[in-house]
Amino acid sequence: MFFVMGIDQKEQELALDQTVICPVCGRYGHLRVFLVYTCFSLFFIPLFKWGKHYYARMSCCGASCELGPELGKRVARGEVTSLDPSELPFSGGGRPVCPNCGAPAEPGFAYCPRCGAKL
Repeated sequence: MFFVMGIDQKEQELALDQTVICPVCGRYGHLRVFLVYTCFSLFFIPLFKWGKHYYARMSCCGASCELGPELGKRVARGEVTSLDPSELPFSGGGRPVCPNCGAPAEPGFAYCPRCGAKL
């Protein structure tokens, strides 16, 4: 008998998705919220989750910031339906992000290195 188990880090997109002007690059983009957590799986079925962190990410330039745990839980439950990007401490950005899969790309790339979509 053998067991298939493992520990993996997962990312789950939450229901909040709003179109705003990015505070980092000044372009229109989607503000999306993600839950990132570590998960123990047995036979590919996730059993335990720990290390939950909530992040807001802009689709235009990839700028991101971590949300507080209470605000993140309220977004996950659907209690918060919009966020003000000027009040969030965004950092990073400047790198193009694929509009199809959200993968970061180098500034000179014309196509996404992950999915091949035009940037």
